[in-house]
Amino acid sequence: MVAEQRNGSILIADCGTAATKAVLLDRVNGHYRLVARGEARTTSAYPHFHVGAGVRHAVDQIAAVAARELIDMRGDVISPEMSGRQGADVFVVAASASQPLQVVVGGLVRDLSIASAERAVARTYCHVKAILGDDGSSAYNEEQRVRHIRDSAPDTVCIAGGVEGGAASPVLQLVETAVVACSLMEEGSRPSLLYAGNSHLRRRVVSLVEGRAELRVADNVRPSLSEEDLVGAQAELEELYRHRRLARVPGIDVVASWSRLPVVPTARAFGRMVEYLWHLTEPPRGVLGLDIGASSTTLAAVFDGKLSLTVSTDVGSVFGAERVMQMQGAPALNRWLPEPMSEQELQALFITSALHPTSIPQVSQDLWLQQALAREAGRWALDKAQPAWRPGTARPYRRLLPLFDTIVVSGGVLRHAPRPGQAALVVLDALEPIGISTIVLDQYGLMPLLGAVGEIKPLAAVEVMDSGGLQNLATVVAPVGRGRRGETLLRIQVTYEDGSSFSAEARQGDLEVVPLPPGQQAVVELRPARHVDIGLGGPGRGGKRRVRGGKLGLIIDARGRPIQTVDDPDARRRQLRRWLSDLGA
Repeated sequence: MVAEQRNGSILIADCGTAATKAVLLDRVNGHYRLVARGEARTTSAYPHFHVGAGVRHAVDQIAAVAARELIDMRGDVISPEMSGRQGADVFVVAASASQPLQVVVGGLVRDLSIASAERAVARTYCHVKAILGDDGSSAYNEEQRVRHIRDSAPDTVCIAGGVEGGAASPVLQLVETAVVACSLMEEGSRPSLLYAGNSHLRRRVVSLVEGRAELRVADNVRPSLSEEDLVGAQAELEELYRHRRLARVPGIDVVASWSRLPVVPTARAFGRMVEYLWHLTEPPRGVLGLDIGASSTTLAAVFDGKLSLTVSTDVGSVFGAERVMQMQGAPALNRWLPEPMSEQELQALFITSALHPTSIPQVSQDLWLQQALAREAGRWALDKAQPAWRPGTARPYRRLLPLFDTIVVSGGVLRHAPRPGQAALVVLDALEPIGISTIVLDQYGLMPLLGAVGEIKPLAAVEVMDSGGLQNLATVVAPVGRGRRGETLLRIQVTYEDGSSFSAEARQGDLEVVPLPPGQQAVVELRPARHVDIGLGGPGRGGKRRVRGGKLGLIIDARGRPIQTVDDPDARRRQLRRWLSDLGA
C-alpha cells in the first residue's frame, strides 16, 4: 500500500468511455466530505483527442463551485496543495476510456482450465477473441490454430492447462502453436504470451519461447481439479491492459503525470469499494455491486470477504446493443419496452445514442430503450459472473441469484433516471434478487472514484460514503415460490418508530411499495405461505427484521423468480405499464 499522505484535500477523476467525472474531497470539522463534483464528456476522440480536456472541464466545474483554483496557467492540475487554497494535496485518476485488451485463450479442458482462464480474463477490461482447446472439442488442427491466432491479432495469448504436476505434452504443444503464430507476425505487432498453466513446465515454456514473444508467467489458474487461483493471471492481464490499451488513450500520459500514483482501472476501483462495504458490515450473506457503464458492465460480488470481479466489455447502457441484437435478437429488448419497436427502429436509435453518448433522452421511447439495454447488460453480466462465485450457503437455489444483504448499483443510466422507481425496476428486472436485500444507489457516481483513492486514504473513502455518498433506494422482499394468479404468498406487518403499523398482503404477480421514508426505521414482520421462501431459513419460515427507510421505502416483489413477461404484445404492454405504475415510475 502506498504510504498515506498528510491529511488534506483530494481531487479524483474518472475518465470513462462517454463521461469524465471528478470530485473534490476535503476535511470538514475533522472528517472527509464531498465538497463538489463535476462531469463532462470524455474527450479522447474528435475534436480534442486528449482526455485531459475532459478532466479540465470537469475540474473547472468544481473550481467554480468551491471557489478554489485547481488548474494552473499551463492547464495542469495543481498538486500538492499550495498556499491560498490552490490545488489539492492528492490527485488520483481512474480510467476505462479505452478499447478492451484482445485475448486468445488456450487450454486443455473446456470446463476446467479454459473456463478458469476465461474467468481470469473477465476480471478486467478484456475481450476473448478466440478459444483454442486441445481435448478434441476444438475444430482446429495445429495449422488452423496458428492461422486463427495470427488472424485474430490479439494483444495477448493466455495459455492454461494441466493441474500441478499433471499434463505436459498437450500444454507445451499449445505454447509451441502460440509461439509459431507470434513468429509469423511483424515484431512490433506480436502479442505477448501469458502462461498460467502447470507450473512444473515453466522452464520448458521459457525454452520454447526463446525471445520470440514477450513472455509473462502467472500462477496456475487451475492447480487442481477442485481448486481455482485467478489472482496472478488477473494481475498480469491488468498490467497488460494498462500498458497495451490504457496507455494508448490520447492524453492519458499527461493526466497521469499530474498524479504521483498510477492510473487505476475503473472496474478495479469499483470492486475495491464493494469489498470495503462488506468489511464495514461483514454481512452474513454477501454484498453485490453492479456498475452499468456506457460500454461495459461490472459486477463485484463479495462472500466471506473474498471479492469476485467480472467485467463485461460486450455491452453497456449506450454501446453494445448490436451484440445483444446479434445474440438474442430484437425480442430480448422488446420484452422490456411498453411500446414495441421493429429491428430497424431499434438500430436507428442505437446509432443516434452512440453518436451522442452523453445526451439525455428527450422522449419516452429513447428512455425506455436505454433502460431496456441496461437490463440486458445486467443480465448478460450476471450470466458471465456467476460461475466464478463461491457463495456457499448464500445460494439456496442453483438457478437463482444468491442471497445478498446489500446490492449497491452505479452508472449514469440509473443515476440519471427521471424517477427512482425506474432505477429500482431496472435493477429488479436485471438481477432478480431473492429474499430480503437493500438496494443502495450510488447517486453521485462516487464508487469508482472513492475506490481509486482508497489505497492511499481509505478513511476518506469510508467517511465520504457514510456521510451520504450512497442513497438507500429501497429494501426489497422478493419471495420465491409460485402460486396461482392472485394467490396470497406473503403477509406483511410494518411497525413504525412512532408505534403506528401497516398491514398488507402480497399476491402472486404483485409489485407493491410500502411507505418508509429515508432516515426512519421500522420492524417488518413477514409471514410467508408454506411453500414460499423469503430467505429466512426455508419455505414457510418467517420472522421479523428491522429495516431502514429509503427513497422508495419497502418494495415487495412477488412477480416470481425468474421474472416472466407475457408473449402477447398487448398484454405485455399492459403488464410493463402496470409494473412502472406500481413503483411510481
